[in-house]
Amino acid sequence: MKNAAWLLLAVSVLNLQCGYRLSGRGRNLPPAAQTIAIPDFKNQTSRQAVEQFITFAVRDEFIKRSRLRLADSDITADLVLEGKITAFETTPISYSEAGAANLYEVRLTLDVRLIDMKTSELYYQGSGMTFREIYETDSADFFSQETGSLVKIAAKFASSIVASILENF
Repeated sequence: MKNAAWLLLAVSVLNLQCGYRLSGRGRNLPPAAQTIAIPDFKNQTSRQAVEQFITFAVRDEFIKRSRLRLADSDITADLVLEGKITAFETTPISYSEAGAANLYEVRLTLDVRLIDMKTSELYYQGSGMTFREIYETDSADFFSQETGSLVKIAAKFASSIVASILENF
């Protein structure tokens, strides 16, 4: 019993000394920042509502992964994440024997920047970030499959951009 107590004490002391921290929680963000505003991304493409998928996914990812609270507006926020969708393309990449496209690639290109509203400093900038998703479909199911791919791309983008910001890459 005495050995177990010493072992527990030794492990506890070593654990305090290792400096282990969970990554991706925002330790690299400005220390005073407590809120972030994420206005709707600007859509510079012809694909309607793409900005809604992206904005929702990014907000959701920040809520799940960071210590920041969402602010109601840019004016009250410590940080503002602005984004724009610069390209949305759906390209057939495979065809059936009948000549109909049955495999598509959806490609989304975005720009983002994170601004510290107290200092007006540009904290993070990412330009021309491209995300892809491939999906299989028949012509009758094209739009629902494209939308499903867009949801997946939005989640990938949100995860990637939030990780980059929180881990300061």
